[in-house]
Amino acid sequence: MLATAKNIDVFCLQMKNHFEELDHPLQKEVSGLLDSIKRIVGSSSPIKKHVISALPQIFNLRIKGMIWLIEEGELDFSNIIDEVYPQIEKLKNNPRLEILAENILFALRCNKKVVEKLSTIEGFSEESVGKSVSQLSSITYEQFVTGIALSIPDAEATQKFLDWINSSLFIEFVATAAVIIDEENVQASPENINELAFLISDAAQEYIALATELGLLKTESTPNSRSQLNFDSTFVLQQKAIADEGFNAQDWPAA
Repeated sequence: MLATAKNIDVFCLQMKNHFEELDHPLQKEVSGLLDSIKRIVGSSSPIKKHVISALPQIFNLRIKGMIWLIEEGELDFSNIIDEVYPQIEKLKNNPRLEILAENILFALRCNKKVVEKLSTIEGFSEESVGKSVSQLSSITYEQFVTGIALSIPDAEATQKFLDWINSSLFIEFVATAAVIIDEENVQASPENINELAFLISDAAQEYIALATELGLLKTESTPNSRSQLNFDSTFVLQQKAIADEGFNAQDWPAA
């Protein structure tokens, strides 16, 4: 079981690590993502645009992975230190991945800090997260984006929240890519490895900055509001119904 899956930004990597424990449909999803990552890191062109195109695939697999954990009774936020930290630490033994590994560890520490803070918010629990995530099972990344855009009247706040989600997906991609490059000896040029290092450094800094702006890292004297990240079943079902009517995320301009 994925009992150590306690870091929001590394579900895909952990599912790779526990591939044999997954059911067949989820194995197929994981294999598809890993193949996409291999193609991207082996590309001869700048890879950022390819990573952006892979974000929906990562998001969809993350949701399915969380649902699988819920069904297995393995979703647990009680301990944020998980197995991938030593796995990334080992990458520093590979000279060409040393800087990339350091940047990934920084990103995971940022994620850990946010999740630890979230766990102190009243109402934030494995049960509440599980209920919300279960309702997202049939919602795609595009529908999720549309739902957020329609539900938050403040365009700037909407964009910040979506940028926060996307920064976490960048972290997910790069962490998984680095492990694949090392373990499977995937051919990635020095330029691509350097770009991955820059991408995750930027994503980590944006992730922590936006978490602060969204109120997730406020001091104890200024309590966080549950409403900031609470998407109950009514919200999710309403947004899915709206999305099913034919709205597209592309119809909404960036703030």
